[in-house]
Amino acid sequence: MSNIGFVFTVALLAGTVWLAATRFRLRLENNWPLLYYFGAVVHLNAYTGVLNAYVVYVAVICALLLRFEFLNERVVTLVRFIEVGCLLNLGWSLFGVLWKEFR
Repeated sequence: MSNIGFVFTVALLAGTVWLAATRFRLRLENNWPLLYYFGAVVHLNAYTGVLNAYVVYVAVICALLLRFEFLNERVVTLVRFIEVGCLLNLGWSLFGVLWKEFR
C-alpha cells in the first residue's frame, strides 16, 4: 500500500470510529455520513480485498434510508443498529489492514 493509501485508510478508520460513536446522536438529516460512505466506496474500489463489498453497500443503504426516508422510530433504531454493526465490521477490517502494515 502506498503512502496515500495508508493515509486514506487511517482517515477512513478515524471516520468509521467517529460515525459509529455518534450515529445515535446525529440528526437524521446530516450529510456527513453520506460523505463518509462516498470515501468508503472509493476505498472499496481503489483497494480490492480490504473491505467486504456487501457490508459496505448494506451500510450505504442504511445511511440512505436514514437520510432520505421518513420511517417509524422503531425502524430507524433497527436500521441504526444494522449500520453500526456494519461500521464495526468495516473498522475491524481497516484496523487489520493497518496492523499488517505496522508489522
